[in-house]
Amino acid sequence: MATVTRRGILAGVAAAVAGVLAVGLVTAVVLTTLQVLPAGESPVVDDTTIGVQLTGAAAADPGRDASMAWLARGILLLALVWGVIGMFAARTRLVRRPGAAAARASWLGSTRPWRARESTLGLLQLDKWLLILVPGALLLGTRAVQTSFLSWVHLLIVMSGWCVAVLVLRALVGARSPWPVLAAAGGAVVLRCVWTLIPVAIGGPAAAWSALWTEPVLRWIYALVAAVLFVWVFVAAAWALVMQVGPRAATGFVLAAIGAGLALPALVIGIIGGQTVAEAWATSLAPLGGLAPAPFVWLEFPVAAAWWAATAGGVLCVVGGALAVPGRRAGAGAPPE
Repeated sequence: MATVTRRGILAGVAAAVAGVLAVGLVTAVVLTTLQVLPAGESPVVDDTTIGVQLTGAAAADPGRDASMAWLARGILLLALVWGVIGMFAARTRLVRRPGAAAARASWLGSTRPWRARESTLGLLQLDKWLLILVPGALLLGTRAVQTSFLSWVHLLIVMSGWCVAVLVLRALVGARSPWPVLAAAGGAVVLRCVWTLIPVAIGGPAAAWSALWTEPVLRWIYALVAAVLFVWVFVAAAWALVMQVGPRAATGFVLAAIGAGLALPALVIGIIGGQTVAEAWATSLAPLGGLAPAPFVWLEFPVAAAWWAATAGGVLCVVGGALAVPGRRAGAGAPPE
């Protein structure tokens, strides 16, 4: 095994372990701030915090919820078909079908990111477009169904963050081939969307929100796995880049992308006002039970949380840029792939 491959695998494993530990800590902190308030009790809110009532499905529309559940099942089925094609494309005649090579690259990139580069060699133009369009459409559809097509605030924040991160990562890759990192990150996004869709497909968005946020065990399991899969998107992306730019620069590229994806939406929220955005979000989700009577889940966060997030994103961008610059200079003479 080549030295760069061994180093890449060790760097990826170290990043995965560190990411899982960090996400576990953050998830624990967030989940312990949730308050499940029974009927007859009211939350205590002061001027230093913003409170958002998250769940309680009493006001949900059963007909709409049932429709969303069936739509989630359809999207989940398509995502699973994409994954199955990717798993078996190389061993069957599926590999000759349009898009099968993209599905295979997506699967290999998300499960074995050290093979992302080899899996994208010789891709047709259609396959390259599918590496972007399939994860993007699945992410958009998943978030839209999860909020029952009610919250443009939620969609705008989520999609803007992902789009900024992808654009920054693509810019940093430069003349090198972007397809290995797109295959790895996009495939990991597909895996996370599948996990997100499962509870929605079982009972619908309102039932899923109510069960996941009011049942402690389910909430911990779901949130922790979702957080780990979120981290894996970036670990897989860095791991795929290691083979092209080395561990240091790959880490820098991904940190800069994460920072930009966090800082820009947070900065916009800070300018608009955290309370305004929180109220718009909660109001748009009212038919899902977001403003339903107690018992409900109450989440409090500091008024300056958006500015803190924007600052943290800026720091990540600076750190990522510092790590990425030496790698770009070292590989500046490399021919495009």
